[in-house]
Order: sequence, then C-alpha cells, then structure tokens
Amino acid sequence: MNRTVRFGIIGTGGIAVTHAEALKRSRKAELSMVYDRDPKRAEDFSNRFGCRIASSLETLLDSDVEAVTIATPSGTHADVAVPAAEAGKHIFCEKPLDVSAERAEKIIQACKAGNVILTAVMPLRFCDSTQWLQKAITGGYFGNPVLSSASMRWYRTPEYYSSVRWRGTRAIDGSILMNQGIHLIDLLLYLNGDVETVSAFATKRMHDIEVEDTVVASIRFVNGSIGTFEASTACAPGNPKRFEFSGTHGSVLLEDDQIIRSKFEAETKPPWPEPANNQSVQDAGTPVLNDCELHYRQLEDMVSAILTGSALKVSGEEGLRTITLIEAIMKSAEKGESIKIG
Repeated sequence: MNRTVRFGIIGTGGIAVTHAEALKRSRKAELSMVYDRDPKRAEDFSNRFGCRIASSLETLLDSDVEAVTIATPSGTHADVAVPAAEAGKHIFCEKPLDVSAERAEKIIQACKAGNVILTAVMPLRFCDSTQWLQKAITGGYFGNPVLSSASMRWYRTPEYYSSVRWRGTRAIDGSILMNQGIHLIDLLLYLNGDVETVSAFATKRMHDIEVEDTVVASIRFVNGSIGTFEASTACAPGNPKRFEFSGTHGSVLLEDDQIIRSKFEAETKPPWPEPANNQSVQDAGTPVLNDCELHYRQLEDMVSAILTGSALKVSGEEGLRTITLIEAIMKSAEKGESIKIG
C-alpha cells in the first residue's frame, strides 16, 4: 500500500523554507506540522505552506508526525534532536549535527536508543557531478589519489552577522567551518576517505565576530594523498567554490558543483558521460540557496530508508566525521601545531 511519511519542521529560519519546498516535491512525504518559539513566525510559515502549528515542541513530538526536520540554529540541534529521538521521530538534521563532536554524539546515541533514523544533511553529495566523481574514483579511473584541494572564497556582508544575534558566535554558530566550510570538508572526506593529520591557520580579516572568518588547512589522508582546504567569508565579492582532484591517471576541476575540466590518460577515461552542468546550488555572495533540489534528493533517500529499510547515503556517523575533522583543524590553528586524528 502506498503511503506518505508525515513530517514536522522544527524552526522556521531560512533553511526551513528549503526543507518545506523539498517536502512539497515529494510524493512519499508531506509537511504536517511546524513549530517555532516565535508564534508569529510559525503562523506565517503555516500560512505559506499549509501545515498545522504546534504550540510547543512537546506538542509536535506528541503528535502523529513520524519524522522531523531540524532547522534551528546550529548550536541548538541537540536540544531538539535528542527529545525528538526519545519521542520516536526520525530526524533529518540540517548541517552541522551540532557545533561539537560531543553534542553530535549525544544525538547519534539518542537515535540508536530510540531506534530511529538520523541523516546529517550534506546535500553536495547528491550533486550529479559529485556522484560522477565518486564513481570514477572508486572505479580506479583516476589511479592512485595524489592531490585534493577545496576552496570556498565566499563573502558575507557585516550586516549578515549583525542582523542575527547568534551568527558569528562560537556556542551557536560554531565557526565558518561549521556554517559554510562544512560542505567542502564533507566532500574531502567523502571522496578521499579518512584524514590522518591536519595543520591549519585561522584568522579574522574583516568581520567583528567571535569566531574566525578565514581558515586554511593542509591535510594528509589515510590513503597517503595530501590536500589543502581554504574557506572565508571575507573575500569580496565572492568567488565560486572549487574542488580539484588529481590522481596518477587523471584530474578533474569542479566550480560551483559543475565539472569545468576533466582529463585522463586515454586508456583510463571513464566509459560513461559526464553529467550536464546545471544551475549552481548557491552563489558565493549570498546565504540563500537557489533551489531545493539537492535537499529534495537527500530527503527522498531518507524517506526510502523509513519506508523500505534501505541504507542511508549519509548517516549520523558521517555527519560526526565532518565535525571531528573541523575540530581538529581549529585545534591545530589554535595550538600552532599539527594534529593527528584517530
């Protein structure tokens, strides 16, 4: 029998709209209820998307919703995810799982104890270009991995931080790596595997905030390859994010999720075509996403896991792995020394 999974959305910040739009596209899921601490925001959201309003978090968790998406500020995710798991709700948690590995681990353990599904929202894994690249890497078409580089030279105005109290704070925002750079951190891990050692620098070049706005790291992976990572919100007016991967038999360059150039030794070129280049997911100078397509793809992956028991493409443990690497990068920058992981 065909059925849909009833979802509730917790929090009505900007990313909640993306979650709601993704749910609207789905034929297997529906938005049933929303909760926000600000009743007016919840009412506006309810009017826009045609869902019920929960008067409290407890009301939502006691309702007939089967799953929740978490769209509250980053440092509050565990505060709502843990009781959601205890209430038996499956969880679609916006990045990061939380702003520390300790708090992320609490979410994972609560979900295991409650026997509920947890997926960490990492939408770039669902890009056609990322899937093409991952398939080619695991198929050996690049040969042995040699160098990887990820660059996010973005720009955020001073008003971006001053207009919302928690932005730029360590306890709630986390850092530039937790908020923005986490997407490329995740791609480095997804495509290259675990990290052995990091060495990093961090600084504030523009913004009057508690955390750094610019970070650079050198990385040694367990597979023997090395790489670099850089992220900033101080690079006006903002450049496309870049991801470059090179192996002993081929190299590829991505800009804003599109394959700009790929070259292989003739005998190692993948036999399947490169994906068509579609619209960029996000411009470098704005926090607003252009489309909900990648969130929709990951949501559908979670819904399938709920309905059929299929394996998630991005588990809670994968989300924890990104936070662990981010913490190592920031620890290296603070101490001025290389940090071994694991």
